[in-house]
Amino acid sequence: PTVVINCAALANIDLCESDRDTAYRVNVLGARNISHAACAVAAKVIHISTDYVFDGTADRPYVEWDRTNPVNWYGATKLMSEETTVRANPDHLILRVAFVYGAHGPNPVTAVVQAARTGASLLLADDQVTSPTSASEIVQQAMLLAQRGAVGLYHVTGKGATTRYAFGTLVAQMLGLDAPLVPAHAADIPGRAHRPLRTPLAHEHLRLEGQDMMSDWDQALYEFINDHKRALLEERPHS
Repeated sequence: PTVVINCAALANIDLCESDRDTAYRVNVLGARNISHAACAVAAKVIHISTDYVFDGTADRPYVEWDRTNPVNWYGATKLMSEETTVRANPDHLILRVAFVYGAHGPNPVTAVVQAARTGASLLLADDQVTSPTSASEIVQQAMLLAQRGAVGLYHVTGKGATTRYAFGTLVAQMLGLDAPLVPAHAADIPGRAHRPLRTPLAHEHLRLEGQDMMSDWDQALYEFINDHKRALLEERPHS
């Protein structure tokens, strides 16, 4: 291969907290091994990271050179995964993404569809601000960077920011669903590890290099819903 994309991670934040060894092995050692293997065949490695490397206390969107300070073990392992990827392969792209959605599998959009289908209430934080991101736009941006030989760290998210509850409400509205969405403060949602509250990301490296092709988060969501509405409404419930 000329490019190896590492999409593997243990991304369940609460499971990472309760099983720290597995989280470290998957997120850190796994990333190291993939990066080493890519380097051994002279391939670029593209590593997917997260907005959770930040603590969420900034009063503005985070840029790539802001100080990291994860507040949970998931964020800590993903920060370590960035560092080990860089050390293992000089030809690397680190892409920090956030609140990623697509047409299939468990994600912020299909969770709303499933809530509407089952009638089970879905608690969504109304004080947790993020930059929702279309998986297909991540792919397009990653391919553009790889084709242009880019190396380094990039923020790759939908532009702008919203709360998780506002996002879910808009999804339900766009799909014409009566979903039982319940707003809640993040700290009041039971059984969850601590989350950073405000992690919108600014794309300074993409902007400065003239390579930013990411859309505003709501425009990307509109286009996604328009393209995948039928598939979403026909999707089988997740177990």
